[in-house]
Amino acid sequence: MTTHRCVIADFLTDTTLTELDLKVDTCQRRIIVPGAFRASYPMTNLTEAERARNIRAGRTVIHVMRDLDIWGSYFIWYAEPSMDDQGVLTLQVQGSSLESYAYRRKIREDLTYTSDDQIDIARALLAHMATRPEGDMGLTLMPGTSGVVRDRTYRASESASYGERLEQLANVRNGFEYMIRTYIDPDTGQRAREWVWGYPTLGSPTITRDIAQPGKIKAWSYPEDATQAATSWQTRGDTIQDDLGVESEPLMSLVYEDAARLADGWPLLDQTVDYSSVREQSTLNAYAQQLAATKSGAVSIPRILVHFDDAFSINPNYLGDVARFTLVNDWFPLDSSGSPTFTKAWRIVGMDIKPPTSDDGEERAELIFEEAA
Repeated sequence: MTTHRCVIADFLTDTTLTELDLKVDTCQRRIIVPGAFRASYPMTNLTEAERARNIRAGRTVIHVMRDLDIWGSYFIWYAEPSMDDQGVLTLQVQGSSLESYAYRRKIREDLTYTSDDQIDIARALLAHMATRPEGDMGLTLMPGTSGVVRDRTYRASESASYGERLEQLANVRNGFEYMIRTYIDPDTGQRAREWVWGYPTLGSPTITRDIAQPGKIKAWSYPEDATQAATSWQTRGDTIQDDLGVESEPLMSLVYEDAARLADGWPLLDQTVDYSSVREQSTLNAYAQQLAATKSGAVSIPRILVHFDDAFSINPNYLGDVARFTLVNDWFPLDSSGSPTFTKAWRIVGMDIKPPTSDDGEERAELIFEEAA
């Protein structure tokens, strides 16, 4: 049976400090944004307590291993040892995947990029973040360009983080996707950290995985959330009026609507999204266009819980691949010809790893999908 183990290492040097069998509660991977990690470790004797003391908030990374593969690396932001009224010692830890480090680093000098490829800008931000050895997380930066050029100015006075600016750069119209992969280098046998990107998306377009119920699917949900729905979008930027004697107003984008949804019977629903540092209307327009094209209507993020083994395995380092998702149940019955009424192709954009439990030993993962076009 496949088992998970946790390797505890120093964040900057990645030097292994110890290995622990943590009780993992949450172990997420996402595209672009950080995934969460929560775990605990019961300490029943002095030796276990000494090993657990290697975990230090703000200095430690935990690698979650599946056999010889790293399925997630997490910077530990919080660690709490405690004792209950029965005298039982437990260490609680919380962290986020390595993408989270960039959100804790501020851009503290003005940076300007003119007619540069958006991938070059992203790499330049990451390289600037790593200028000092104390801020170098040891990333290898995937080469190449997207063919999309941007103009960007990031001011120190904005007090924005590298993570915020990277996320905004990627989420504009005609943007890109990225994530950090940690793996064992087959040539050196050492752990490696790589920032990878995909334009317009990550993933292997030639791969489609079949996931069905009955079959590998244990549970599923398919919410339709219109609480923040919109069919008309506008973005708001910085104030560009420098004359203190004149009333100032923020720069606004044009209004972009989802004409297809409005024609299909959706009501007009307005949203305005702030990009407080943007001082170019063309950039604000690009953000609004992207929101209208990708965020209109109700939000439907399907999630399924799958059982997998060596014959059916989806490595979270390769999010972005497409799965064909087929359900047969009372909500989605067979049609009159005996064919499934629900078969969709979606990209896998997130994974919550569920280590085996003592109850049945089954290995599970909750998959999060983005509906394919």
